[in-house]
Amino acid sequence: MSRKSFHTDREILQRIFDMYRASYPGRPPGGGKAENDPYLQIDIHDVASRLDTSPELLYGRLYYVLDHTHSYAMDGGGQVHLFAKKVGDKFHCVHFPLLVAVLATQRQESWKYRLSLILSGLAALISIAGLFFKR
Repeated sequence: MSRKSFHTDREILQRIFDMYRASYPGRPPGGGKAENDPYLQIDIHDVASRLDTSPELLYGRLYYVLDHTHSYAMDGGGQVHLFAKKVGDKFHCVHFPLLVAVLATQRQESWKYRLSLILSGLAALISIAGLFFKR
């Protein structure tokens, strides 16, 4: 299996979202009301396999880059992490609502970029057409 090493932040977060959206919010064993825990445990090896990359590289991106970029401090002094090594008895956890918010922001930025590119291309075409149809 070839290993694609480079993925955008958006590709990584989208893959995690797609794999775990049905798991959030977590249901306790035996049914009942969903847990109010924003942290969801992920399987680094499974996500890495689906991204065709190494688990070590994926862990490094999540822990050292994405968590550092998107985590924030709360007013009371607590820290909200996008990715945490351990939360309670769970390992390799993502703050799912924060992941969704970051992903939504990245989608919006991507759309704005694409729209500007399309509009710039149209403006260039109109300018070129104006040169040829000048009377």
